[in-house]
Amino acid sequence: MGLIPALFAGLATSLALGCSADTTAVADAAVDAGPSTDAVSPVPSDAGADALAPLTKLENLVYVEFVLNTHDWVFFDDSIATVNKVIDLHEKYKLPVEVYLTDPIIRTYVSKSPAFVERLKTSPVVSISHHVRPPAPYYSGYDWYGLDKLTDSALKTLLTSYEEHAIDLTTGLPNAAEAGGYEFMKKTIGYAPYVVTMSAGAGKVATTLAEIYKSKGALFTGRHSDKGTAWGETSNGLLMRPETAEVKAYEEKDDVDFETKILGPAMATVGTTRPAFVNLKWHEDNFYTSGTPWGNVYYADAKAKTMKPPPYDTSAYEPVEKKTATQKATQWKRYETALQYMVAHTDTYRVISIRDLKTLAGL
Repeated sequence: MGLIPALFAGLATSLALGCSADTTAVADAAVDAGPSTDAVSPVPSDAGADALAPLTKLENLVYVEFVLNTHDWVFFDDSIATVNKVIDLHEKYKLPVEVYLTDPIIRTYVSKSPAFVERLKTSPVVSISHHVRPPAPYYSGYDWYGLDKLTDSALKTLLTSYEEHAIDLTTGLPNAAEAGGYEFMKKTIGYAPYVVTMSAGAGKVATTLAEIYKSKGALFTGRHSDKGTAWGETSNGLLMRPETAEVKAYEEKDDVDFETKILGPAMATVGTTRPAFVNLKWHEDNFYTSGTPWGNVYYADAKAKTMKPPPYDTSAYEPVEKKTATQKATQWKRYETALQYMVAHTDTYRVISIRDLKTLAGL
């Protein structure tokens, strides 16, 4: 037996995820917090229709992606309800959305709501991509394992195991007895998730991850950079998801004007650059909690992101501050306003999906 298999052979099976006794119920709070149709302008029957047409060339426009990052295995019923509501809105306005899944969250969805997983697979507006969160040691700033100290061979063996097996949320190691990772996500949704976010950054960890993801069918990667990312840039053999500017729309807490207060700063960065790429980003838990639900499990100080070493107590997620009804309504209003704005300003903006960029790149 090699070095790495020996490290996790015989580990206990992965922790059962979730905390609700009713595994099919949708959280009342998440549903009640949804946008009120009474306050919504009528939607033209062809709203967003162009956004679902194939993208064959870049024009003198600002291309916008709606990005929803999911990762909440603690309040999974709220997570499911929220993503369902987001899909409802995108189907209503006929605008695409890119949903990022982690290994624990896709396995939770499969276990708790197969019907919801089927919707993720079949909705015409949804495309699926992959990202990681703690306790994966290749999450940014979270290398409790010492990956850089491994030989190239041992590193590839370990990272491959992470992307083919379920991560144990207590030990932080891959559980060789249970399918998971990128490979499980690929088999579950029926295609290779388009984007992989290698938050480990540069160096041999990122290079090795890229090699593994490419071998499994990934096409794009992304990064957070103040310098932006131009269309056509590559990293470790993967196309970069373009981003002239990003909008962390969830960071605004008040009910403010979308155009001036949320989109405006990004457009100031974009300036006259055309074509340009602006990514509007949310996390599913932004709609019902203040702070990351599992933050206290994996960080000694969740705000400072002071890393804890394993083993982890997955029940130690409290305190988690839940949003009030007013706060939830404000977040939902902001989201729907963003969709309405894009439908009303097609002379400047076009909402696209990562599938569009795949087609544009001839992949």
